Amino acid sequence: MILQSGDTSDSTREAPLTDTTPLRLPCPDVIDAASRREPLDVRAQRLFASLPYAYRLSVTRQRFPHVLNRIAAEWGAPMRFLELMDELLMDRRGNREGFPFDSVLELTNLREYYLNEVQVGLRKRLEARRSPW
Repeated sequence: MILQSGDTSDSTREAPLTDTTPLRLPCPDVIDAASRREPLDVRAQRLFASLPYAYRLSVTRQRFPHVLNRIAAEWGAPMRFLELMDELLMDRRGNREGFPFDSVLELTNLREYYLNEVQVGLRKRLEARRSPW
């Protein structure tokens, strides 16, 4: 609020917000961590675009882009991809908070898509390795 000379109004009141009034910024702890996240690399962008809509990692991409970058890096190496998926889906260290349910569902569905559609026959080869007969 701008006071005119001779105006005796209380200067402790706040001026009403207008279109030109700058908004107060939240404290740094409240600012979303998204601005500090690792961006999607080119491989991850290509992988995301190539996946059928039902298997796109939309939630994971938005909240955990570094995970999609790791998945894209291992996409062409089936055994490393499966190791990565197991690492993401199962806590072997015991000190992880874990992914939210929607991300777990996306990752599980992607793993099944990979085994059933991308690397056809891989599941049978893996089962044959485990079988003692």
